[in-house]
Amino acid sequence: MTYILSTLNFYFCRVFLSWLGTCAIVIATVISLFEGTELVRRSMGKANIDFSIIFEMIILKLPNHFQTLLPFIILSAMMTTFYRLNHTQEIVAARSSGLSIWQLLKGVMAFVLTIGLLQLIILNPLSAAMSKRLGNFEALYFSGTSNRIAISETGLWFREITPERQSIIHTAYVQPDSKTFSSVTFHNFDSTGNYETRIDATSAILQKGYWELKNVIIWQDQEGAFKSYPVMKISTPLTIEKIQDSNTAPETISFWSLPKFIDILDRSGLSSLSYRLYWHGQIAKLGMMLAMILLAAAFGIRPVRQGGTALYIALGIGSGFALYFLNDVVYALGLGGQIPILLAAWTPTLIMTFLSLALLLHLEDG
Repeated sequence: MTYILSTLNFYFCRVFLSWLGTCAIVIATVISLFEGTELVRRSMGKANIDFSIIFEMIILKLPNHFQTLLPFIILSAMMTTFYRLNHTQEIVAARSSGLSIWQLLKGVMAFVLTIGLLQLIILNPLSAAMSKRLGNFEALYFSGTSNRIAISETGLWFREITPERQSIIHTAYVQPDSKTFSSVTFHNFDSTGNYETRIDATSAILQKGYWELKNVIIWQDQEGAFKSYPVMKISTPLTIEKIQDSNTAPETISFWSLPKFIDILDRSGLSSLSYRLYWHGQIAKLGMMLAMILLAAAFGIRPVRQGGTALYIALGIGSGFALYFLNDVVYALGLGGQIPILLAAWTPTLIMTFLSLALLLHLEDG
């Protein structure tokens, strides 16, 4: 703790922070150029999309990109920091005074852990809010519809639009395997948006091309007139897959709100696997940031006079890319339910941590 609060550690952290900001700006610029080009391509032929909308969508995407790429930004900044400190012989001077590589890393890792916690506290909720707004933009300007599920304490709400009607549907519980919905209510509107009828059913089965409602009551006016039917069929273009796919993306929900959302999903009958994996992944990202510091040290701590600096920096950056590729593969396996959630979230981080520690131990103590 004495070293972490020392002037020397503050100096090293300040150098690292300056390179972190530089790398973040460079990566943000590159991402913005690619995103802008793609959005311009997609908006061709759409008269209602101008440059201000494209610019706003680019800005809305940046926080989520930063969240995703933060470990790699930290790796790039740390490699550059080690190169700069080695080039000026400052690490050599510090180690000559009795500072070990483990003390140096301990101070920087405490600083990076602070950055990671601030990312969860500040950047993650901001990114979720901006991603949600971005989703509305995508639906409005590119998809032409916003048929997403709304999940609340009372169950699921979703919208259905057909040539014959527009409906807002509520259900208390869903059994995806049997495609059965419990306590279903249809609020039907005409093409001008005027309320027409309300249909209540004790259950509904989503068949191919139609709803099969059971124990149906159709409320025809506000005075309480109704008709009842034991079974009723209503045509629909919906499928259970479309309903599940239209669910809220995990990126649009704050890390702090996810546990409650997962609990509601479990009670409604929908799968919460992707949300659980995303939540654990956000915690594992803190470990990945620390692993990136160890990886940068393993490849970047060599003195400049030994040569091969450029090669080792390239190997370090390449290892970071390999980690990201491995993370995507393992994440996909976890999303498909092939491996446990904790294993999917933590495997890449633990592998990189152990390999980096082994290399550092070989270089320092071997």
